Amino acid sequence: MIYAGFWRRWAGAFIDGLICVLPVWAMNQLMPLPYIGGFGGIVVGLFYIPLFLSSPLQATPGKAIMGTAVVYENGDTLTLKTAIIRYLAAGFSALIFFIGYFMNLFTPKRQTLHDMIVGSVVIMKTPPAVNYFQIWLNEIRKLGGDQTVDQNTSYSAPQNATSPSATKAIEDLHKLFQSGAITQSEYDLKKEELLKKI
Repeated sequence: MIYAGFWRRWAGAFIDGLICVLPVWAMNQLMPLPYIGGFGGIVVGLFYIPLFLSSPLQATPGKAIMGTAVVYENGDTLTLKTAIIRYLAAGFSALIFFIGYFMNLFTPKRQTLHDMIVGSVVIMKTPPAVNYFQIWLNEIRKLGGDQTVDQNTSYSAPQNATSPSATKAIEDLHKLFQSGAITQSEYDLKKEELLKKI
């Protein structure tokens, strides 16, 4: 796994903030509270961050745009419960003068305090070409007990998309060729086989 650095994570959070600013403002108007404005940030956050992190996307739209994903240390997708705990723990990371966030700069796996609490890591991952709103809608439907949501339909790549495994194999093959481990004819033959799988 390649762990995401501080600025890439910050950029992802910034994009998510831009996406959520209008819903948060609208919610605050509906549920105003003195001193803190309203429940908007909490409500929108709970129905945005944990649902996306526990979805097959493994990332919020902002994180996905920045090429990152949040997973357990073994690479598995977070459960909704874990994603909610991580979201709430992120508030604690911010309360202590954002020290919990800055821990990312000094930990071996680039974890923040809230990552450590739930055993998650933020890794570099190329996002699939999917409809983020459809992913969110499917997660809401699952939350409501809808068992008819097809897990594969909304998250599959377009039919003409390049297979990630085949692409990686071609890249590895080219490195072998450049290093002199295989000949030009061997490279061409194997590349042709891999291209048929795309």
